Amino acid sequence: MLVLISSAMIVVYTLFFSLYIASRKHIVSPATGKCISMALGMVSSTMIGLIIALLIPGELAYATVVSIIVSGVFTYFIGKHFGASGIIEALSASFMGAMMGAMLGDMTPENRQTFIMVAMDIIYLLSIISLMFMVNKEVVKQNAMIKTKLTPLLLSFVLSISVIGIAVTVETRTHVPVDMPEMNMNHQHQH
Repeated sequence: MLVLISSAMIVVYTLFFSLYIASRKHIVSPATGKCISMALGMVSSTMIGLIIALLIPGELAYATVVSIIVSGVFTYFIGKHFGASGIIEALSASFMGAMMGAMLGDMTPENRQTFIMVAMDIIYLLSIISLMFMVNKEVVKQNAMIKTKLTPLLLSFVLSISVIGIAVTVETRTHVPVDMPEMNMNHQHQH
């Protein structure tokens, strides 16, 4: 369930970020655009690599190749707003992030998978929120737009953290072993 929620979160936030940045891309400087492309490409591809490695455990080679391909598609949509250099930055970062995420997922012991997923979800959310704040700051700095309200952004962050918390609670409850009363199976028979 947590893997499904994390996957949906990446798709939704990538689409949301693309729409958010599309109306503001003419205001963002080329240097900031490359920085945004690289940062978001790296963090999203690391998440994608981790998720894919957890879905196909023990298959590091396949997980790496699949995560590079999938994250390449995602990062194209992230970098396309900043031209060819943004796409190159995003794809380069995604290549490395996808490999690292796949290795991390493959090396994580089963009893720590929930922890690593939650930690990476939070890192992903903080990264995307901080990048949106960065874009908003540049927009306000250039006085090109009226200061945008960041309340919906913060509410989506709180909602995402809440959904992750609920998923972790549900997932940990399904993995808790049921305590069975011990039965004494040693019957001593005397003849």
